[in-house]
Amino acid sequence: MSSLQIREIDPRDETALRSWWEVGRDASAGRPLEAWPVWGVSRALMPVPRTDGRQILLEAVQDGSTVGSARLWFFRHDNPHLAEAGVWVTPQARRRGIGRALLTEIEARTRADGRTSVIGSAFAPVGAESPGSLFAKAMGYPVGSHEETKVVDLKAATSGWEPLEDEAAAALGDYRVEVYEGRLPDAHVSGFCALLSAFLGEVPTGDLDLRETAWTPARLRENEERAIATGRCLVIAVAVAPDGSLVGFSDVQVHRADPRHASVGGTLVLPGHRGHRLGLAMKLLTHRRVAELFPECGYVETGNAGVNAPMNTVNERMGYRVVERCLDVQKQL
Repeated sequence: MSSLQIREIDPRDETALRSWWEVGRDASAGRPLEAWPVWGVSRALMPVPRTDGRQILLEAVQDGSTVGSARLWFFRHDNPHLAEAGVWVTPQARRRGIGRALLTEIEARTRADGRTSVIGSAFAPVGAESPGSLFAKAMGYPVGSHEETKVVDLKAATSGWEPLEDEAAAALGDYRVEVYEGRLPDAHVSGFCALLSAFLGEVPTGDLDLRETAWTPARLRENEERAIATGRCLVIAVAVAPDGSLVGFSDVQVHRADPRHASVGGTLVLPGHRGHRLGLAMKLLTHRRVAELFPECGYVETGNAGVNAPMNTVNERMGYRVVERCLDVQKQL
């Protein structure tokens, strides 16, 4: 086998970034949804400097061609013990040690940064394995959490949502839900930060080595401005309790460079406020707004742990269907 080079690329170098992106596109072909971002989205997002973490992009080059790529993310505000990684190899170059070489470099850089765990995601068909899931297992990355990837046909499902909306409205009582795009009103910022900080402690994360996060108003506003600057539209619904406090949220993201599909970021209703159909009401509201803002949006994607029965029920009633498995894997170095 000819020599293999692993090197870091500058995401501002559009030629190098394009080669890096093409590997991920080719490696993701065959999945049941368009999982890899289109070039316009990656070109907008990847070069943008961020203060909430540090990104490292790696490429594997053999015979002058990029045959593998990887992304390493070092969290800065939270989870300083942790790194998140992704590895992709073009189908024709698999089983040559390219993925192993990239992951070895990732682990070396993670150790050098003083971090002790690496997490990542492998996607596989329902009831079967995939090159990604087999690679993770072979490299000593056991599954820490198992989610189901689901999609809802936004054009077909909305026609059947009126009974659900009536049911949610009847159960709200003195609660209310509100929806916003882009930026939250100042009055909701501190309450929304508290919800984001509580999120990991309230949703199923399995055995993943994740620790709670701490959101501040400055961090939230920076995240909003970065989303707007890079062409992402965030549609956010909040649940407001009778005393005016925020007790839940649900959000959907659409990228203006490719509005054909959207993805759910997260949904949470705090304990003590459940049973009022708040999760259902918020999800219906965000999905309706996305359909209004982006008529070309064909589907919305989400992921839920199998043990999250309440949210799985909401998704099923809205018309979501399972299309693949998302295996969150991790290795403690």
